Amino acid sequence: MKESETVVVVVHKAIDREKDAISLYLKLAKAVKDPKAKNVLISLATDEVGHMDKLERHLTSILAGKKGLLPKASEVLDAMAARLTESSKFVFPSAAELARADEVRILELAVEREIVANRTYLEMASAAGSGAAKEMFLALAKEEETHSKILRAEIDSIGQNGFWFDMQEFTMEQ
Repeated sequence: MKESETVVVVVHKAIDREKDAISLYLKLAKAVKDPKAKNVLISLATDEVGHMDKLERHLTSILAGKKGLLPKASEVLDAMAARLTESSKFVFPSAAELARADEVRILELAVEREIVANRTYLEMASAAGSGAAKEMFLALAKEEETHSKILRAEIDSIGQNGFWFDMQEFTMEQ
C-alpha cells in the first residue's frame, strides 16, 4: 500500500475514534446526575466534534484532486494493524456498568478514554509521513491530554478531596 493510502486509512480510523468519543461522552453525560459533571462531558463531546472536523478537513486536503486513492478493505486491515497497537483500544462500558456507576466512576471512564486517545494520537504522530499530519496528530494528543486534566479536576471537585487541577485548595497549616 502506498504511503498516501496508509495516511487515508489512519485518518479514517481517527475519525471513527472521534465519533466513538462523541457517543461515549453523550452516554456518560446522560448517566450522571451532577450538573457540573454533565456539562463537562457535554463540553468534551463538543470538543471531540471539533477534532473530527479537523481530521475531516485534513482528509479532504489529502484527497483533493486524487482519484482512486482509497485502498481495498484487506489492505485497510493490514495498515491499521501495522499502525495501531492493541494498547490503543478502548472498551466501551456496558449499560449495566453505567447503571451502577457513580459520578466519579463515570468520569474515571472518561479519563481512561482520554488516556487511550492521547496514546493513539502520539502513535499516529510518530507514524505520520508528512509534517502537517504529524503536527495535527500531536495537537490532537495535546488536546486529549487537556481533556484528561479537566476530567481529573472534575473528579477532585465531586470527591471534595481538597484538590483542584492537582493543586491543594486549602491547608490546615497557619
